[in-house]
Amino acid sequence: MVSEAPAGVELYRVYQQGATGFVSIQDVRQTAEKRAVEFCERQGKTMRVVSEQISNPPYILGNFPRIEIVFACMDKPKTESPAPEDLKLKILPNLKKLLDEGIIIKEEFEREKSKVLND
Repeated sequence: MVSEAPAGVELYRVYQQGATGFVSIQDVRQTAEKRAVEFCERQGKTMRVVSEQISNPPYILGNFPRIEIVFACMDKPKTESPAPEDLKLKILPNLKKLLDEGIIIKEEFEREKSKVLND
């Protein structure tokens, strides 16, 4: 999940340390990533990890599990919504299947079909 830093994009750091040596590094990572994701979401963006550094075991005598994540907040990818005609082509066969299986009756099928075709 580590990638190169995009040119011209501001980088951020989040640091998280377990309260004891009995906390797993995965739990510490999840907490740190959650904080980074929430930070980027407040900006309307998505989080991308650039690098991370974790502490090495043994996790005793104050060497508790810890992680530092360097991340960037990137623009969310634009998703294209399917064309209405594509949706109609998917919905109508499903309605017909429901009718054939006896899940809906003919009147319900006709009513839903007319909604789909009129939208």
